[in-house]
Amino acid sequence: MDAKDEIKERLDIVEVISGYIELKNAGSGSHKALCPFHGENSPSFYVSEPKGIWHCFGCDKGGDAISFVMEIENLTFPEALQLLGKKVGVKIPEYKPQQGSDEKQFLLDMHELAGKFYAKLLHEHASGATARAYLKKRGISSALAKKFRLGVAPDNWDALSRVFQKRGYGETRLILAGLAKKKTKGNGILDRFRNRLLVPLCDPQGNILGFTGRTLALSSEEQMGPKYLNSPETPIYSKSKVIFGLDLAKMGIRQAKSVIVVEGNLDVIASHKAGVENVVASSGTAFTEDQLKLLKKYTNKIIFSFDSDNAGFKAAQRGIGLAQNMGFDISVISIPKELGKDPDDVVQNNPEAWKKLAEAPVHIVEYYFTEGLKKFDISKIEGKKDFANFILSELAKVTDLVEREHWLMKLSDILRIDVTVLRQVIAGEKQEVIADASAQTQSAPVNDVPTAKIQQKVTRSEKSAEFLIGLVLLDSEFTNEIFQQISESDLPTEKWLRIYKNVVLLYTGDEWSDSTQSNFFSFIVKKLTDNDPHEDLSILRRAMLVTLNTIHNLEQEHVREELNRHIEILASKSLNQKKKILEAAIREAERSGDKDRLNQLLREFTKLL
Repeated sequence: MDAKDEIKERLDIVEVISGYIELKNAGSGSHKALCPFHGENSPSFYVSEPKGIWHCFGCDKGGDAISFVMEIENLTFPEALQLLGKKVGVKIPEYKPQQGSDEKQFLLDMHELAGKFYAKLLHEHASGATARAYLKKRGISSALAKKFRLGVAPDNWDALSRVFQKRGYGETRLILAGLAKKKTKGNGILDRFRNRLLVPLCDPQGNILGFTGRTLALSSEEQMGPKYLNSPETPIYSKSKVIFGLDLAKMGIRQAKSVIVVEGNLDVIASHKAGVENVVASSGTAFTEDQLKLLKKYTNKIIFSFDSDNAGFKAAQRGIGLAQNMGFDISVISIPKELGKDPDDVVQNNPEAWKKLAEAPVHIVEYYFTEGLKKFDISKIEGKKDFANFILSELAKVTDLVEREHWLMKLSDILRIDVTVLRQVIAGEKQEVIADASAQTQSAPVNDVPTAKIQQKVTRSEKSAEFLIGLVLLDSEFTNEIFQQISESDLPTEKWLRIYKNVVLLYTGDEWSDSTQSNFFSFIVKKLTDNDPHEDLSILRRAMLVTLNTIHNLEQEHVREELNRHIEILASKSLNQKKKILEAAIREAERSGDKDRLNQLLREFTKLL
């Protein structure tokens, strides 16, 4: 029997899966649960204990215990075998690690030993008394300290090094692992951490990669080194790739379908104390692309928590920009000053207050509006310009067109500036909001769609053509119906006839059906741009915005009413045009005395009545 089969034979699939999610007995050896891999309100995730399999009827994922661990832990097959093999005591001799993995495993084992040594001192040794008193003061129980595997480095120069050296570890290994450093004078090594509360930094599977140490010195005179000291970069630890608390937050993230990002490691611990477990820490720096890619495996929604002094927001801005570019849905928890300066402070004062804040984040752009209105005096022209440009610079990062349009309308409402001007700014057609734009548009509806400075009269049928083509560009469910009910002869002008024919051609062609573009408008923009800047592009963009502006607050039945109204307008316009053409032909036939031609034209005219 190979290792894989032996592992599967020893594993209890219900025990494995119930370690991650809550299973409920469904009878006949079956269990059910809310699926951890997609959002749902009623259970569609089933586990068959007799067959050793699981399947979700909602997202159609399924497999055995090994595939479940691969999916929920984001592991490769060999990695999942290793993890489960340790759980059931099966060695996997056929597993061949990548080059360099032996050394990395050696360093992981060293950190595991160091973590146990530091934890033992914290909980059982007299040298941990100061740290225990500090944790008690912070409201961190012994159970919570054990959950996060907290430890203490004693006020000793070489306590850890001596433990390792007695076990045969050389100085080079200890230095490579970042657990010790060379003496500045003479030979030998010193422990990197001394007289510090130690917080392990782990990978998503809970392997210790390094430590953060907070000084336990009671005064600045006693303190040696910085208040917080991290492990150095090593073959297993890179600060830009590690997210503190992710190993303990994974299930909370999946259940909440979001991750809360706080600044400090102690903020994460405090949040767990309050029962909010979908929390990780940025450790006071902006998130990197590597860290965001890691989070993307678990959720698409990030909630940033900023301290009441807003310093955290400034530190996180680069990470927020990266997250927006990567398509994350971003919200914010802004802590009111009266509740505390950070999550740890809030939990110390009132754990329920932190839970309520975590349940009610605001959208990142809403946060920008709130902060901008505090900063700028929009009763004055300069303040209005500065506020608008501040918001527009952030809206430029919003990639979803519907979402961006929503915020543009909100900005238009606040400033009483024509939304056309705001669109021009964000599109780069203007450098900034024109100072007198508000004066020009005080009486204009704020939701006006883009129009030219010198407006030409637009007929009702042209507006209908624009609306219907815009509905196609939004890739609505009415697209095929529009194509069926509108004929080329219904289009009011040569311009709209040309555009309509091009849209139909592109929508029904193979390129769109095979395209990787997320929506038809993106596809058509790319298609026209690839063929050099196309004159129809601005017309199509306007048509899409006009339609979006019209339907964004409408229920589906009212969208249907708008569709029918505009189809009727075009059909009526086309009918009137046909009547006029026939009337002219009838008059000509009467003048020429051509009775046969006259009778034929009269029959055609009668059919149109």
